[in-house]
Amino acid sequence: MKKKLLLGTTALIAAGVATSGVAQAEEAITAGISGYFRSAIAVISQDDADGELANTDSSITQSNDIEIGVGGSTTLDNGITVGFNANIEGNGGGAEGSAALDERYVFFNGSFGQIQLGQVESARQAMTGFAPSGNYNFGVNSPFFIHGNAGGPFFNVRTYDDGLGNEDSIKMVYYSPSFNGFKFGASYAAEDGFNGAYTGNSKDALGGLQNNAAISATFDHNFGEMSLRLMAGYETYTLETCNVNAAGVVTVASFVTNLTPARATAPTIRTTADQNCDDNPDSTQFGASLSFGEFSIGGGLLSSSQVANDSGGGARNRSDMDLGVAWWSGAYGIGVQYGQAELDDAGGLTDSFDMFEVNGTYVVGPGIDIGATMRRGNFDDATTSAVNLDNEFTEFALGAAVNF
Repeated sequence: MKKKLLLGTTALIAAGVATSGVAQAEEAITAGISGYFRSAIAVISQDDADGELANTDSSITQSNDIEIGVGGSTTLDNGITVGFNANIEGNGGGAEGSAALDERYVFFNGSFGQIQLGQVESARQAMTGFAPSGNYNFGVNSPFFIHGNAGGPFFNVRTYDDGLGNEDSIKMVYYSPSFNGFKFGASYAAEDGFNGAYTGNSKDALGGLQNNAAISATFDHNFGEMSLRLMAGYETYTLETCNVNAAGVVTVASFVTNLTPARATAPTIRTTADQNCDDNPDSTQFGASLSFGEFSIGGGLLSSSQVANDSGGGARNRSDMDLGVAWWSGAYGIGVQYGQAELDDAGGLTDSFDMFEVNGTYVVGPGIDIGATMRRGNFDDATTSAVNLDNEFTEFALGAAVNF
């Protein structure tokens, strides 16, 4: 299936070129700048049991999320639009908290749909459907603005990135035109890195993933005053080499919290690899939302198999779900969300995290808004011994966003 997906995408590119003749642009690409700056401050009260931000009953912390995008396009005389996007992500990186380019890709738009080539999300992740919110800076699945420590392997409720591979590995992506509300997408990444050139194409790395293939479909339709959106997607990977120690146990260094496999250089012991690793981890996703007037309701579910099995050789899985109701009217938005995440641990038990949130937004002006959230999170460590690390937190946060 993965090879057919790759060949099919390549054939679409070739067909578009072959049927359009020699195409020229009347105008050169003119680049523009867009992006956003988001900031929040939070007051947190949480247990001492796990990761207290300070040795007191409450803590105050701040966070930012900034992204600057450069992009442009031009239309050829055969009707095909060609362009590029490159995003500078202001989170992660070194001690300064900045990073280099995030997503960057070229695209081709036409009657055939859209083709993307570059470092970009998979079709499954890009077409994600999740819970409506009254403030999209916050939310139970926010990657940057959850300030309380969830506990264990959890940070948020993850209903978009499956955490198995590099979400922005270099890929070929195809999105179809809409057919009576139906649209589908497919993507393929040969490797899990940003580039396959200049020694970047090494194979069989310990804990590394390759042959990342994804398919996804959405259905959008209006029924008078109501609108419905449905989404389903599937994504799969191939494990290059299981990294186990001499005792045949998956090493901690290789699969840190079973979210992002690291590339190690230790010797590989293959005698029990099949028992301790899932050679084909994958993820399945569903989402649905219904809007009527100023209200919307919906949610999403993402289920993924982990790379490392438990100590008995059993499959380990993670499941995330979110539900939400939102009301937007003019400059105001209010939302209520609930999310839950469950992850099987190495001992075959299941850790869980759930979070309830109320949030809101006031739009000050075009591209400028302020918001707030109140949330409650609870982590349940399945361990029954004295090292049990159950944790809970309550958080109130204020935020602002400037979009340009």
